[in-house]
Amino acid sequence: MKKGIIATAIFGFLASLGAQTSTDTVTMGAGYANQVFFNLQDGKQHNSPIANWHIAHTTLAMDNAIRLNHAAGVFAYIYPKGDNGAYNSFDTTGWSTWHMPYNDMKDETKGALNQQTDPNNQWDFSWGVYDASSHEVVGDSLYLITVGMGAEMKLYKFMPIKQDKMGNFIFEFGPLDDVAGEPDTIKTSMAYGGMFKYFNLTKDMQVSIEPQNKSWHLNFNRYYDLVQNPRGPGMVMYPTTGAESFRGLEIAHVDGIEFSELVSNPNDYISIANEDTSIASGHGFNTGLTRVGGDWKAFDGRGFSVVPQKNYIAKIETPTGYEYWGFHFLSFEGQSTGAMSLERAKLGELASVTNAKLTTVGLFPNPASDMVWVSVNNGSLKTVNVLSTSGQKVASHDNLQTNRFQLPIIKLTSGQYIIETIHSNGISRNWIIKN
Repeated sequence: MKKGIIATAIFGFLASLGAQTSTDTVTMGAGYANQVFFNLQDGKQHNSPIANWHIAHTTLAMDNAIRLNHAAGVFAYIYPKGDNGAYNSFDTTGWSTWHMPYNDMKDETKGALNQQTDPNNQWDFSWGVYDASSHEVVGDSLYLITVGMGAEMKLYKFMPIKQDKMGNFIFEFGPLDDVAGEPDTIKTSMAYGGMFKYFNLTKDMQVSIEPQNKSWHLNFNRYYDLVQNPRGPGMVMYPTTGAESFRGLEIAHVDGIEFSELVSNPNDYISIANEDTSIASGHGFNTGLTRVGGDWKAFDGRGFSVVPQKNYIAKIETPTGYEYWGFHFLSFEGQSTGAMSLERAKLGELASVTNAKLTTVGLFPNPASDMVWVSVNNGSLKTVNVLSTSGQKVASHDNLQTNRFQLPIIKLTSGQYIIETIHSNGISRNWIIKN
């Protein structure tokens, strides 16, 4: 028996029966020269040369990710001969044998410089350690960063100094004979609502890469991912072309049916996707940087083909609820043009039954050890859920009917969590740190 969505007191699902489909062509250019940010709701695109940036730092004050642009030939080697106090005496002897970490392509919070954490210190984030008194991450590591390949390769020494409590990232970098002087800062205020803020080492400046105000959902990009070795046995890090998604965007996989079936019967598949939350199943709504990725296409040694009956549903948050957009890929031309086409359709929306009001959720104290006060400035709390950073529910408190609730967190293990509040004006999500 097919499953249907049950409307709650807060939300009602409205299916777009007979939804109109749109076909879009996204072109990265010859050799995949550009990354293309794509909006699923209106089809708008924003192109940016892939080589325009080298280092990206998160815009979340509660995060500390530092990612590298591997597609532009940017790699880091962890300095094994001292901490950031050795910047002026940096010795590159044997540098090609030093450990070279990669970005995690499933989790945007785990950049290349976040891969060597101390398992005995929950506040160690590899490149630095969180200071609970100042609410800053203080750098304690050194790196050699290479940009480019062969004779054109440039070598820089790189020293993270700190991530301040406003989320700005302060660091020192320069040629191998550089002496520490005036540091650089990547400012959150100059990211204009983007997922990351970006820096070009060659130009020594912060650069604008993303469209402003979170106005994209998929980033068609080039990145290194762990794939089957094309030249032998085992898995290797290999340059891949695929779609990254904006932070927190929930995407479901719907395989084995034609796209027309998904468009004709959206309720059935959205209902299943909402219920199928197991990460192991891989099909229900879940977040992840490459939740779409690049496995919708296949290479047979001569050219690319699109994997048939491979569809996706994106759950896009709006001011009054959510919209559901289905899409699938139609073609991929490879590096000659970097062009691909996709078909998309609005499947429906989960809209507030009452007019949404501006609601602010307060969490205090944060960080906290045993309890957190959760409050709303208007309306009332109905449910408070505690979610892991991967989106799985670890605790839930229902039937609250109050504007202030004391949330117990003493039994949680230390780390970051998402507090999801369902209140009389909608749904909100906020981060906390459990000491």
